[in-house]
Amino acid sequence: MKVLACALPVLGIGITACDAQSTERRFERTFPVSGPVSLDVNTDAGGILVRTGASDTVRVRGILRPQWSLLSGFDVEDRIRELEANPPIEANGNTIRVAIRDKSLLRGISMRLEIDTPTQTGLRARTDSGGIGVHGIQGPIDCQTDSGGVRATDIGGDIHAKTDSGGIHIRRVNGEVRAHADSGGIEAIEVQGRVEAQTDSGGIRISQTQPASIHARADSGGADITLAPAGGYNITARSQNGRVIADTVTRVRQASRGALDASLRGGGPLVDVRVGSGSVTIH
Repeated sequence: MKVLACALPVLGIGITACDAQSTERRFERTFPVSGPVSLDVNTDAGGILVRTGASDTVRVRGILRPQWSLLSGFDVEDRIRELEANPPIEANGNTIRVAIRDKSLLRGISMRLEIDTPTQTGLRARTDSGGIGVHGIQGPIDCQTDSGGVRATDIGGDIHAKTDSGGIHIRRVNGEVRAHADSGGIEAIEVQGRVEAQTDSGGIRISQTQPASIHARADSGGADITLAPAGGYNITARSQNGRVIADTVTRVRQASRGALDASLRGGGPLVDVRVGSGSVTIH
């Protein structure tokens, strides 16, 4: 489409489209904070990155790029300049919100948000198209993206992550994890609390650092579960078209190729795993 647009100046769209493709603008604002921070971050396209920064400020950067199409309109560059001059940020003490009230402003524009924030931060993040990355904050965090993955590492509290199309990758969490992916795999590794994971298409991989309940569902894809090295569990696992493998269990109540009811180290929180296509392995 870019080649076609540049080749048709007689239609009055060639220069506009080519210039828009090469334009990138940015905004940046810094806000003083004291104590726990609450972030509410939204963008249509471009993705969101939140990571730890200074203990007394929140820094918000926006990277604005055109995404020209026949539906973008001919005022893309004008709207980018408007967003650059007037970033969509509201700050009220330690509560900071980044969101476009008039969604038509982002038509044909990618707005990537990069935020540096103190460790003591809770986050709510939403994007229609683009990934979400969160690193090193206390939480809790609540992330949803329609098209794109979620990555979260070193989180001090609970995590809720949901994607329509894209994987979820979570590592080192001192809280519980709830993850749902319509299309994409789920990893929740080194989790201290309860884990709830569900995917319609994709595999599941979970590991815990201390015993807590696990609820895992995969319609198309297997599950690999690594239990905490100390403490007991009760286990119920089912696979419609695969095997259930659990060599470390200490007491088996029922076992077959695709089903297992058992306990480990005297029993404890319930591990409930069910997959439609694929095997279940429990370590």
